[in-house]
Amino acid sequence: MAAKVLVAQKCAIATEHPLASLAGADAMKAGGNAFDAAVAASFALSVVLPHLNGLGGDFFALFFEGKTGKVRCLNSSGWAPSGLTIGWLLSQKISEMPLFGPSSVVIPGMVKGVEELHRKFGSAEFDGLLARAVRLAEEGFPVSPGLARALGRFRANLNHEALLAFGAEGLGPGPGEVLRQRRLAERLQEIADGGSEEFYKGAAAEDIIRELGVGGVEVEREDLSFSPEWVEPLRIEYRGHEVFEVPPNSMGAATLMILKELEGRDPPAPDSLERVTRVTEATKTALAAKDEFLGDPRFVDFDLETFLNARHRPANSAVLDGDTTYFAVADGDGNLLSCIQSLFHPFGSRIFLKDSGFFLNNRASAFKFKGPNSLEPRKRPVHTLSALLLSRRKGASPFLAMGTSGGEHRPQLHALFVSNVVDYSMDVEAALGYPRFLWDGEETSVERGYKVENGRVPDMRVVDYPSRQGVAQGIELTPKGKKAVCDVRGEGAPAGF
Repeated sequence: MAAKVLVAQKCAIATEHPLASLAGADAMKAGGNAFDAAVAASFALSVVLPHLNGLGGDFFALFFEGKTGKVRCLNSSGWAPSGLTIGWLLSQKISEMPLFGPSSVVIPGMVKGVEELHRKFGSAEFDGLLARAVRLAEEGFPVSPGLARALGRFRANLNHEALLAFGAEGLGPGPGEVLRQRRLAERLQEIADGGSEEFYKGAAAEDIIRELGVGGVEVEREDLSFSPEWVEPLRIEYRGHEVFEVPPNSMGAATLMILKELEGRDPPAPDSLERVTRVTEATKTALAAKDEFLGDPRFVDFDLETFLNARHRPANSAVLDGDTTYFAVADGDGNLLSCIQSLFHPFGSRIFLKDSGFFLNNRASAFKFKGPNSLEPRKRPVHTLSALLLSRRKGASPFLAMGTSGGEHRPQLHALFVSNVVDYSMDVEAALGYPRFLWDGEETSVERGYKVENGRVPDMRVVDYPSRQGVAQGIELTPKGKKAVCDVRGEGAPAGF
């Protein structure tokens, strides 16, 4: 099975849904740049993939700005409400972070982050960029097989209002049925007309405060006044290339540690058991370091060199799964964007704001009760979301943007992608399409294609190709144009011209 590939001369975008890719491509075709395309695609994705992302989620962007030749990073992940404290949870006889429900929610960052990206770098009118998303919500769109599966699988976990809104009280909606979200369309139109202020101070804010308050979590109006942060990207050299990642509170540093662990020896054969073993052991080391070092840098000091040089015993612990959606954009002005947004788990906290038409995230579930990632008011949790850029040498302009869904699996997936390109000379299509393997805290699942026999190697199992080990997208800048790729493991399609 092959990935979906498009080579465009001027502009290209790769998202996890064809309608979102078209929204982004149309924004650029109308004269906008890659940042405008990111706005259009981001809000379209919030409509067509409501189980993966939405207005109640978070947003990160790692990108190369063609005009200045600089790599920049925007962190728009939300923080814990003032009323969500360890003391309050203990008073409720809760001794660890709930995975779902009111105590799993942070203030959503997506809307303000996407607007900030546009404010600083966009060229088209903001309201026009949301027009496609408003129309998709108001007039409807055909439900994808993935959304239909998610609604069926998690129907028992959704409340009555959510089931009504998504027509999932019975067995529907099935793939291809039209889904309309008129309440969501109203909120999107409010954002188009009034910007993020309308979202964080208007009816949506009232819904958030009221719904979390019903669940016992006090939210102050000031909690909704956070600002996205412009942060310095992490970067390392890997076999002569330069790899860029998102800094904490993202766990992008874990990707870089895995690569540093691999760099010490010559690469084994790409489909070998030795490669599986090496990456798995490096992943265990990196995730142990993540738990020891990473937290919100406004609360916890972080130094990349100290992190990379620290020695950690490989740990066996559960690796949190999750779901999200990543997209990449490139334009004719030399801009190359690597963007990701998410609710965390499918349908996030499972809290659906019936008057606003979207789900709230469950990112606060990633907090701990002690250590650098301990819960505190207005602190951001350690975040699984991160994104990649890759240059052929230090100081060179990035030629490749890549990313994937996958929760805490993301660092090992990102390391595999970089290794595929650098160690085995794969292009973006091959790098993202090559069989994968993932360590989940107990065992390593390996897609068919590696020289690993099922049942012959302890703690390993072979799964069919393609599996659901992340859904990736990417764009590679080549002499022939911009190669945009959507993973065979997902339902996306690239667009461009």
